[in-house]
Amino acid sequence: MREIKREFFRFADSYAKAVKDGADVTGKNIIEDLSKSDQPTDISVGKFISAVKRGVQHAGEQMINSGADHVQQMKEKPKKK
Repeated sequence: MREIKREFFRFADSYAKAVKDGADVTGKNIIEDLSKSDQPTDISVGKFISAVKRGVQHAGEQMINSGADHVQQMKEKPKKK
């Protein structure tokens, strides 16, 4: 049961970090797009959606990398008998 609890918390931590980092990427992209326009209302819906997509993609990539790292660690871990 401890192993399941530990894995759940590891996953939750990775997920929270990926979401936060993805939101940061989205925010940076929106700020960058706003800085290129004359007025805040000049940002198009398409640019906004594109910024959100890049943030979601970043979060997804982080989750995949985290999962791959975990699988590698599990392979390297000596098996208990």
